[in-house]
Amino acid sequence: MNKFLYNIGDISTFLEKGKALAYSIIMKRLNLFFLMIIALGSPVLTAGEGSQDRISRHDSFPVKAVTLYTAGLAWMMHETTVSGHEVISFEVEQNDINDILKSLVIEDLGNGTIDTINFESENPLSAALADLRVNPSGAPDLVDFLRRTQGEAVTVTVGENSIGGRIFSVETVLLQEERHVILNLMDATGLKPLDISAISNLSFDDAELQSELLSALDLIARSRVKASRILKISCRGEGTRTIRLSYVRAVPLWKTSYRINLNEEGIPGLEGWALVQNTGSMDWKDVKLSFIAGRPNAFTMDMATPRYVQRQQVQTAAAAPLGPTEYDRGYAPQPSGREAYKSAAPSAAYGAMMDREDELYPAEESYSPAPVEAQATGISAGNFYRYEVNQPVTIYARSSAMIPIISREAAGESLALYDPSHQMVFKGIRLINDSEAHWAAGPVSVSEGRYYGGDALLPEMIPGSKRLLTYAVHGSVEVEQIRENEPQRLVSLIMVDGLLKRTDKISRTTEYRISGEDRELLILHGKEGGWNLLEHPPIAEETGSEYRFSLKEWDKPAVVTEEYVISQQYSLANLRLTDINYYIQWEGLSSAMKQAFSEIASLLSHLESIRSELSSLNSRISRLERDQSRVRENMKVLDGDSDLYKRYADQLDEQETEIRRINEEINRKQQDLSDGDKKLKDYISGLDLS
Repeated sequence: MNKFLYNIGDISTFLEKGKALAYSIIMKRLNLFFLMIIALGSPVLTAGEGSQDRISRHDSFPVKAVTLYTAGLAWMMHETTVSGHEVISFEVEQNDINDILKSLVIEDLGNGTIDTINFESENPLSAALADLRVNPSGAPDLVDFLRRTQGEAVTVTVGENSIGGRIFSVETVLLQEERHVILNLMDATGLKPLDISAISNLSFDDAELQSELLSALDLIARSRVKASRILKISCRGEGTRTIRLSYVRAVPLWKTSYRINLNEEGIPGLEGWALVQNTGSMDWKDVKLSFIAGRPNAFTMDMATPRYVQRQQVQTAAAAPLGPTEYDRGYAPQPSGREAYKSAAPSAAYGAMMDREDELYPAEESYSPAPVEAQATGISAGNFYRYEVNQPVTIYARSSAMIPIISREAAGESLALYDPSHQMVFKGIRLINDSEAHWAAGPVSVSEGRYYGGDALLPEMIPGSKRLLTYAVHGSVEVEQIRENEPQRLVSLIMVDGLLKRTDKISRTTEYRISGEDRELLILHGKEGGWNLLEHPPIAEETGSEYRFSLKEWDKPAVVTEEYVISQQYSLANLRLTDINYYIQWEGLSSAMKQAFSEIASLLSHLESIRSELSSLNSRISRLERDQSRVRENMKVLDGDSDLYKRYADQLDEQETEIRRINEEINRKQQDLSDGDKKLKDYISGLDLS
């Protein structure tokens, strides 16, 4: 231990003179070396076989057809030509390799055959580095890395001296209140502690280990590079033939947006546009483009990366015993409050703007924009709906395009819509899909003649469906909703099977007072469980949560009357006299039922009288028994021949006689109670009155 400290002191003294300059140069060199060690990278790739490889460029294996799905997938189709036996190379982006390996279909249209498909396989980095003697992965620091190399022979340079030995340990020590990292080398002469800050170079004596570390660093660095993959496709046949490749890959979701233009009659014309984004590195030149309105099941799976199965390690029988084996509606805008509603009303500025419009556009000039011609044909394809663009389309790499796919001159009707959840009237459209096409969901921009009207959201619409869209607060129609509730009232009583069945009703009236003009007003009236309509305007349609009343005229308030029915039943035998008195006073009670209630009241009164008498008799017995207990306690301390003792004995005899008489009376009353109860049950069981 003393020798160790002495050697360290010698090294510290040696370094003290040129410490600043030497330390800077040395640490720069070490940092460069060890930064290479902690980098990340990629495995070495191997290519498939083939004597006549033809490297496929984008222009020699062009895209011929693209079908886009609303699931964010694209079916891609490429074509090229081959002659005789040939191995063609198809370049694939790294991000697409798994989808392509999962879905690739190759067709030789000249009656040839496809032998094999080879591609570069890359071993997982962890697997490639696992068998190394020293694994530099995981960004180890200098101390950690050197500890991993314990026992390896190294040569280090300190100043002008070269020192060799095997790595014994690495430790941190405190010298003169400074921390120093010490590398301990062992050779035949003993242990040599070296301050790492004094080392200008360190190399491994084992050339194979040195080369292995450099290869590992190269592997880690290359793993960060997402290079493309090459599929080598072996084609066998005769003559010049066409080879077709098709596969599925992930692409940006194709989107639809719509434009609705309301003409002077309020008839909406609909345009649907598909937005396509080619974010790949390959141009789509003159491709046959299709859109699928449908969502197939889809998933991803790592097909390209080699997968290793961990096997169970089993010890030999001598070493250890064998272990145990083991798929509603459009959205209304969200105004901030009543002020937003008021701001939609016509104003002086609005009137000035309209005057200006009259100057720019004479009154006799009408606005009728030319309809956009749809560039796609709709085709039903099983459970999906396909839009096929009629002409070839070109979309360059990393660019987008909009293509009209729907055009309908009359796609519904305009109306005003009152939504009680917002307490506002909105401008709306009843959109009708009377075509055979599936309309995908998307945003809608609405125009009223020349002017922007507002935005809406269109849900998916299958052929024959209808949807309501609202796009702005109405500026000329107002609705005031007034609701009145009536108290609960008894409406019917029925006596049957010993039960009293009671029915009550609660009524409420909602009045909609409307001002302003429009072609049609649709009132959304919410449904509540148990409430039934009695009086109401015409119902245009209804959903599970609301009625939709349609009004063409509103000179008078629209009135909606509803009622809620409450049905209850009680046992007639358990009725209280106060309940019976309430029912007898009901003005809707029939004379027969009134008589029945009176008889039931009489029978119940008789039973109540018997129960009262029984209670009184039982109370008398209780008092007598308490008095007897007191007398017996007193008699215990008296002389049996005393006069008081004899009087107590006579008193007990009289009380026993009284108790026997009361018990006989109780038995008679209990029989009367049983007979009265039977008479009541027999009577009410025979009642059938309404």
